[in-house]
Amino acid sequence: MSNSKNSSNLADDPKQPQYAPPNRGSNPPKYNYNSLPVPWWFNPASVSQFHSLPLNSTDIILSSGVKMGTTWMNKILISLLHEFDDEGKLIPEVVDKRAELPGRLGQTYPEGVYPTRREHEEDSLGILSRLEQQGRKAHLALFGNFVLEDLVEQPEPRIFATHLSREYLPRELFDGEDGEGTGKLIVVIRNLKDAMCSLHNFRGLPQDGWFGNEHGPGTFARYLMLNGECPNAFGSVFEWLRDNNDAVMSIGNKRALVVYYESLIMDFNGQLQRINDFLELGTLTDAKAQAIAEACALKSMQNAEGGARYKYTTRKGGIGKWSQAPLTKEHWKEFDSVFDKVLGDVKIADPFRFFQYESVPGMPEALGECDLDTDPRRWEPYLLVMLRDGMIVPDPLFRVDGKDDRGDLTGFQYNKPRLSFDECNSDGSPRYHLFVSESCPLASAVSATRTLLGLDSMISMDVADGESGAGLVFLNGCSCAPWKGNEGPFWLYSVYQLSNSIATTLITAPVLWDTVEQKIVSNDAWEILKLMSHEDDQSDLISYNDALGVILKEGLCPREQMEAIENMYSDLSNSIFNVEDVGLECIAQVGKDGRVDDNFERILTKLQELNDLLGKRRFLLGNNLTGVDIFLAMFLFRFDACYTPLFGLSNHGAFVGSILTGDSYPNLKGYSRELYQELKSTLKIQGFRQIFRLPYAISFTRQAIHSIDASLPSTNEPIPDLNQIVASLEEPATGRPEGSAVRPSTSAPKIVRDGMTMPMWFRDDTVQLYRDLDLRDDDIILSSGVKMGTTWVTKILNSLLYDFDDDGKTTSAYMDDSFPNRLGQTYPDALFPSREVEKHEMATKDEEFVKRMKMLKTNFGDFVFDDLLNQPSPRLFSSHLSGKNLLPKKLFDGWKDGDDCAINGDVSNGDKAGPMNKGIGRLIVVVRNLKDTLVSLHHFRGVPKDGWLGNEHGPGSYARAIDIENCPNAFGSSFLWVKRSGEVVDAVGPERALVLQYEDLKLDFDTQLQRINDFLGLSKLTDAKAKAVAAECAAKSMKEKTGGRFKMIIRKGMVGDWQNYLDDERWEEFDRVFDRVLGGVDIAEPLRQYQCKEGLDEITAAQEKS
Repeated sequence: MSNSKNSSNLADDPKQPQYAPPNRGSNPPKYNYNSLPVPWWFNPASVSQFHSLPLNSTDIILSSGVKMGTTWMNKILISLLHEFDDEGKLIPEVVDKRAELPGRLGQTYPEGVYPTRREHEEDSLGILSRLEQQGRKAHLALFGNFVLEDLVEQPEPRIFATHLSREYLPRELFDGEDGEGTGKLIVVIRNLKDAMCSLHNFRGLPQDGWFGNEHGPGTFARYLMLNGECPNAFGSVFEWLRDNNDAVMSIGNKRALVVYYESLIMDFNGQLQRINDFLELGTLTDAKAQAIAEACALKSMQNAEGGARYKYTTRKGGIGKWSQAPLTKEHWKEFDSVFDKVLGDVKIADPFRFFQYESVPGMPEALGECDLDTDPRRWEPYLLVMLRDGMIVPDPLFRVDGKDDRGDLTGFQYNKPRLSFDECNSDGSPRYHLFVSESCPLASAVSATRTLLGLDSMISMDVADGESGAGLVFLNGCSCAPWKGNEGPFWLYSVYQLSNSIATTLITAPVLWDTVEQKIVSNDAWEILKLMSHEDDQSDLISYNDALGVILKEGLCPREQMEAIENMYSDLSNSIFNVEDVGLECIAQVGKDGRVDDNFERILTKLQELNDLLGKRRFLLGNNLTGVDIFLAMFLFRFDACYTPLFGLSNHGAFVGSILTGDSYPNLKGYSRELYQELKSTLKIQGFRQIFRLPYAISFTRQAIHSIDASLPSTNEPIPDLNQIVASLEEPATGRPEGSAVRPSTSAPKIVRDGMTMPMWFRDDTVQLYRDLDLRDDDIILSSGVKMGTTWVTKILNSLLYDFDDDGKTTSAYMDDSFPNRLGQTYPDALFPSREVEKHEMATKDEEFVKRMKMLKTNFGDFVFDDLLNQPSPRLFSSHLSGKNLLPKKLFDGWKDGDDCAINGDVSNGDKAGPMNKGIGRLIVVVRNLKDTLVSLHHFRGVPKDGWLGNEHGPGSYARAIDIENCPNAFGSSFLWVKRSGEVVDAVGPERALVLQYEDLKLDFDTQLQRINDFLGLSKLTDAKAKAVAAECAAKSMKEKTGGRFKMIIRKGMVGDWQNYLDDERWEEFDRVFDRVLGGVDIAEPLRQYQCKEGLDEITAAQEKS
């Protein structure tokens, strides 16, 4: 069969002169070989020998379609295999021989050269006509002065670059002497629309133009011709792709690699690593990768030695340039029809769909514009997709033949020892970001957890509007780095691609994203929930939005319950949490016979078991809410609204009725209603119905894959009324088991000393030793109120005194955790007096005591009071203790030798005491405005059960704070603490007492550091040392460098944050209490400016800027 008028079959006439000079433009060739149209330079004898070529295991056959990147990939392989060493330097002995080796300065096709040098020379002995001589010069310019023998004799690993498809490739690639093929195949391909446009413009426009004339049918018509009718060189690219797909599938992925031109453009380094790994070349160094990338850039190739040959074949091939061609939507629709017909089920062609879209199909409406009555079934259907090797492809699960060919999915594992969710970027935005979708119950659970734990300001979040033909889409764009500020829409696949450019994965939410490393931390909802919920990791951040007061201070995954939580999660993962996967199999009819029914029966049976369990327990594991409860709730909210009607559960024999709109599961209904009150502020229920788009998406995907005309399901079938579901959830939860979570609030047990309520750790014996402390002149007593900056100033003093020299360099004492106060404060009132006492009490006290003391060591370090005494001078004693009756008595004037003052202030042997002495040591008192102090205390380590304004659990944070005489908070009333501290400062005197104000430290750190330096009588504070101390004492630095101890306690305390809480009436009452208790107290007066709203806007702006 002839492919063009007056064409010659080279297979019939191998002596046919072929070196006529080419016409300008991509005109159809005049020759064919076995009915295959071939270019003017084609040599049938060489093709025959190439087909019979004995292969080595290291040989590489590079097969690429016309205008799909052959020259580029050939250059990449040459650079990777032969030209650069691991340091990124050119290998001299190789580079010097470039001109002597085929393929080094441009591709040398085996089908385009003579078989041997003899034939090559015979054809140049003057027997060619002038026209043929011109053609021969063009051939030499294109391929170099080489023959097939030169290709065969090239150094290993040998590279054979060709446009030939499977039929003409070396036989041994598929079937070697041992029955198995040898060598490796790399297929390079490009989306066919761009390839067609590039061919049309290659070396000038063809004579028949785009749409045909007297010279021919035109580029468009020729490109779409099938069944041997296409006259273009190497025939129909559609059929070429089918043939090479067969080649790849028969060889397998160990010896066959498909490289997409688009991937090389979008992620060259990732694809280079992929090629390196496929060829088993060992570690690809950064230096070598960078050198190859530079050498293989278009400009470098065209300007390098032999660049004229590259200029002949290379163009600036972009992605999506086809949209600029003068073709109509009808033309492209016809193109898509041919693509679906010929390549719909061709695996290697799958990624082309995305690049051949004029617009992404199946875009959702904006979630914010939807309501409970919106019916997403009426939206345009979308293609179900995934990522395969980093490329968007139709999800093969939905093939009609039921072959699940998704491959090995890439895992995204959390690979950091811990996360600190209060880390920020330079612009103040959170480091970590969540991508969620309200159509997914797992993502909804993660979103809810973020809000419950008060992490909204610490983990930013984007909510998808819905699914599309490119996966989950955010119509208004993305709010985190590196995509922030780009115009929408934004697709979630970009997150996966940036994290791992060659990932094979479903494009699912939730995703926890690290904006600094630009990596996915996890896309596993359960793992993300646990990362946010572990009290050990996030205790300093957690401020529960817990409407029911049912979350323990340890979070949603308490360590003591973790085994039970994991067991419950595993059990429900195999039943309830699996309902969407089972339902998908049901709709798509891809499950094995009987498997879907068995799974539905297991789900419905588990519902009954849970109903029975929740008749005895308030929550799954008792009286406290856990992460697995949140997961279960998200599924229960959707059961009647989505799963029962969509998956046909009501037709199953085990179905007994609805959960929320019936009476079959009374305990599940009550449980759901109670959890709805806890979670409803986090829900976007209008997103639930998007699951009803699935049947339409499955049909639409199958139409694309198999090119079948399947009608879409009807949209006239009724679906449940979400208003009815919400109305049921809003009803009171009656008949629930009694019980409440016991969560310690910021109030403490009743240990009262010197009129103050003390924390559980308070030890009379150690405080007595502290009172009797034999002070030295250079000892520093640091006294600070609760949530007033104790930890921060402790760190400042350590850095100033011990950690840095005048050059700002760390000393040998830096971060030396063998001494107290180095990695967090060490309160004397919380310590055993000595190791002997510790050993005795830990061996004889009850289990609760031992547990509490182990916890204290986590907070304060493994120290005893003796360790405080043995600190190097100047010694630092840091505490919340205040008042003359709790601080060391030698700090004050008037102490006597022999004094034995008890902590209640009585002097039992005053008559025996000697003469009075001057006070010793230095006192630093840290204070903070009491409104911000109250807010910080309220949120510290979990919002208290009685909230701000009180309930059945207590009077509330506000009432406790202004209860001056009977305040139950640890260390009593903040008002009285400041008053006592003022008295202490007056008693010690200005030469030995320094008052630091938290706000001054926050707003002008350098000045306050100089004040401290001068007060302690230290040498001149150099700029280098001051800068080092400031950097070391930044909150982020403290948390990162010291692990858990600073992190457990320090927060980002903002000045003026109090104005975001409570109402004006209560703050006015607070002011009256302040005036009554602290009026005339010198150290309290400067606090007033931060306790009135006037001027706070400027302060807030200054903090945000810094």
